Amino acid sequence: MRVLVTLTPLMYREAIAHSLRQHRPALDLRIAAPEVAEEYLEAFAPDLLVHDDTDGLERAALERVLSWVEVLYSDSMDAWIYSGGHLNKYEDISTAILLEVVDELAEWLREH
Repeated sequence: MRVLVTLTPLMYREAIAHSLRQHRPALDLRIAAPEVAEEYLEAFAPDLLVHDDTDGLERAALERVLSWVEVLYSDSMDAWIYSGGHLNKYEDISTAILLEVVDELAEWLREH
């Protein structure tokens, strides 16, 4: 499963990537600055995108991704999660929730 993390600042990208690698080492995971997110969406074609609401990414770009987590910096670290055709808002997102999204998407990919 391919995962792209484009959060800002760089320390957040690295921390999320480190956590995901530690808990799910089989992931094909990449990080990228928000300025080049569109290029990575095209070239890497991630199954999951972890980004923030201040990155300027257009909703049309998100349509290329099966699932995404949008951290709401403008709303105190809450997040919108799109997965399995459903969009849900989570308050104060945690690593556990992110890992659930990863696991559910990995299961869906195995079945399809």
